[in-house]
Amino acid sequence: MEDSVNNALYKELENDDLSFIYLGKFDNNILGFATEILKGHMTQALDTEGKKNKLSFLMIESFQNILRYGLLGRQENETSGEIFVVRKIFGSYYITTGNFVENDKIDNTREKLERVNSLNAEDLKKLFLQTLQNKKLSQQGGAGLGFMEMVRKTKEKLEFDFVKIDENRSFFYFQLRLKDKDTDERPSIGISWAKHLKELMETHKRFIAMKGDFNRTAVNPILSMAENNFGSESVKTQRTVYHILVEMLQNIAKHAKANEEGIRIGLFSMGYDEGIYTVSATNEVCPEEKNKLKNYIESLNSKGKEDLDEYYKMILRNGHADESILSGLGLIDIARDSIIKIDYVFKGKNQEEDGNIFTISAKA
Repeated sequence: MEDSVNNALYKELENDDLSFIYLGKFDNNILGFATEILKGHMTQALDTEGKKNKLSFLMIESFQNILRYGLLGRQENETSGEIFVVRKIFGSYYITTGNFVENDKIDNTREKLERVNSLNAEDLKKLFLQTLQNKKLSQQGGAGLGFMEMVRKTKEKLEFDFVKIDENRSFFYFQLRLKDKDTDERPSIGISWAKHLKELMETHKRFIAMKGDFNRTAVNPILSMAENNFGSESVKTQRTVYHILVEMLQNIAKHAKANEEGIRIGLFSMGYDEGIYTVSATNEVCPEEKNKLKNYIESLNSKGKEDLDEYYKMILRNGHADESILSGLGLIDIARDSIIKIDYVFKGKNQEEDGNIFTISAKA
């Protein structure tokens, strides 16, 4: 069975140098995990310490907006729904959030946003300083200090949209753009993509997805983020999910086809539905390795659990005869841990059949 969500995400994010998407449980720990995951990419990409600090500030401020206001709009039977995204595409970072908002608060929020967007740099600075001096107004949040600071740091207009849910609530999409290169004159990618991405992730019950260079990505905060979304699952199930996740990430880091800069780019996603966790990974492989990989997975899928255990022990004793991408125990571990046969597919960059884009998926 084909993992359609990972293929769709890989296509959707094909021009991204980095993508991080989260729709899981929101609390203060998640921001720390997200920052740690992205730290390696931020260090390499942004050319000044000031820009790194700006990006960190914007991430924190955007995330805190969800914690301050977004969760208030939840209904009693809802456990999630907010979205937090960081993308690097075409020389710019985009930080996008989405959260519930009560309809009777939309006009006030829209007024703040439109006012900030209408001011030039000099007038915005004046308003910012005046608001800081007016402690009462600042405490009430009437002038949108946070929005002002975001515009001052990015030198870009704030992008936003309100999508009505019912008579009481709407969903508030908000986006910032921080140029990695000041000379980049491309227009913004807009905000409509975020609605499609949220729908795609929710439909397929995924709560985290990431595309990037996994040699620079810290695995521990990804595991911590997964743990933050565990419910009442047994310790055994949690360990199995950890094991599969680590093997998937290592598979990308070691075996993805390197691009012109020598970087191995891949995408992973993780989801939860009715007591079952799904972990998927997608990356391009070299053409000469494709058939070998396909035959090996078919061989593993033909074995039962006992046969896989025996095969695993044999590899430990004797090693693997093939020193290509099939050496090692990663795929065997995934096959042994997954409650289904390894789900995989090869597709082309335009989603046509039988290309070199390899997607693998397992469940626990």
